[in-house]
Amino acid sequence: MLQVMVADGRTSCAQATRLVRAFHQQIGDRQPAGSDRPAGGTVEGWTCVSGPPSALGGTICTRGSATVSAAVVAAE
Repeated sequence: MLQVMVADGRTSCAQATRLVRAFHQQIGDRQPAGSDRPAGGTVEGWTCVSGPPSALGGTICTRGSATVSAAVVAAE
């Protein structure tokens, strides 16, 4: 399950989720599940970085003062 947090309140949860999913698709072939390296890129004007999957790294995306963070968590 993807857990998304919007830090600025101006970005909707739906927009943030779409952004993070698009970024994860973009880096999927560069960051396999066992990778120990972060990966970065841009999506729709947002700068995103995903931490190493092997260290359960999360994702941070920023655009101006807006920040979205996300992590994959186990479903309850």
